[in-house]
Amino acid sequence: MSLLTRRRLARASGFASTQLVVQGIGFVAGILLVRRLDHAQYGLYTLVVSMTSVSIILADLGLATAVLSIGGALSPAAGSVQQSLGLLGRDALRLHRRLLTLTAFAIVPCCMGLLLKQNASPWQAAALTLIVLFSAACMVPTGIGLSMARVLSRTRLQQALDLGTNGARLALLALASLLFLDATVACAVALLTAFAYTTLLSRALVDDSEPAHETPNLGTHVPALRAQLARLAPNSLYYIVSTQLTLWLVGIFGSPERVAELGALARLGAVFVVIGSVSAALLLPYFARRDDPAELASAFIGVNLFYAALLGMLLSIAAAFPAALLWILGAKYAGLANELLWMVAATTLAAWSGTVYGVGCARGWVMPVTLIASVGMGATLAAVALVDVSSVRGAFMINAAGSAAGTCAGIAYFCWHLQRHARLRLALL
Repeated sequence: MSLLTRRRLARASGFASTQLVVQGIGFVAGILLVRRLDHAQYGLYTLVVSMTSVSIILADLGLATAVLSIGGALSPAAGSVQQSLGLLGRDALRLHRRLLTLTAFAIVPCCMGLLLKQNASPWQAAALTLIVLFSAACMVPTGIGLSMARVLSRTRLQQALDLGTNGARLALLALASLLFLDATVACAVALLTAFAYTTLLSRALVDDSEPAHETPNLGTHVPALRAQLARLAPNSLYYIVSTQLTLWLVGIFGSPERVAELGALARLGAVFVVIGSVSAALLLPYFARRDDPAELASAFIGVNLFYAALLGMLLSIAAAFPAALLWILGAKYAGLANELLWMVAATTLAAWSGTVYGVGCARGWVMPVTLIASVGMGATLAAVALVDVSSVRGAFMINAAGSAAGTCAGIAYFCWHLQRHARLRLALL
């Protein structure tokens, strides 16, 4: 029950409350875009969000997770943890810059091809592709910085930045909706606020007291980071395929209207961003620092019971009140009641699978890509063969199948490692 102490619950409640406000602001901004952009422009916006996510993963490949894992194991007895984290973060950024260069070669032709397939003009496709690359350049350092902040338990820093930048984004989008708003403007606003977030976070984490003689130690953590990336990168590449495959299929075989509907329904999954943020800020550091098998087991059981209850509750709400939920998106999307149920199932299972995987990574128990890809892609390909890949419902059904398989595999893998850990601890006593 150490995960559920009064102090930890108070922190979780406070962080979740702030995240609810943050995601509430983000939700309003998203609904503004859904209602103000026509199908064609919102379809382009959805594809850009997808390609931005792919670019961030390719330019990261697990760097932020590696910083959390390595940083959580730093010993205060070895010196200033903040100074050590600073060196770790700088080494991670050096690797990120190399990955970003490789990412550009992979992303540019894919992004341009998808956007042109969806009838974007050449100039708009080029502008959106540049925004995708610059977004990756901003967001990966943000992820690395947030890992450092979590190791230092500086959750209030993230809260303040989340509130400020999301509020600014909503204000800018509201202003643009009165003047001129299309997919390019919406993506440019997101890039501007992402740059502001990264800049403010990096300034807040700078340790001005760090002595100059520490600088030559740059590169100390590179071997450990590369070792972690070697284990995390294959899973990151699989994650790209498993999460973005359905959107790409709809983008290639479906119409701009289907792409827009897929993106619009995903807007209703904002609650899972809150859950993911709370998990990353509070659960992952807990699992990274704890070593007692009984504590790890009880906390892991609690996490899975929570997601099982959440899945049942949200499916019940979606089945009972589909019209009320779809009203939020506007009249253009009122006929998606069946798709709504599959969206809820797919999004909940994806959040569940991601949390289980993240908890394992925080312990250094990274699922091998041979296991996660064989299980996940097996379920995904089976679903692809059975459903209409150009439809919104089919896309969410494919996602649900892959996420359910990934969740089961992640739970089994964590339990196996936990048993090994308990036997090893017992043998050392």
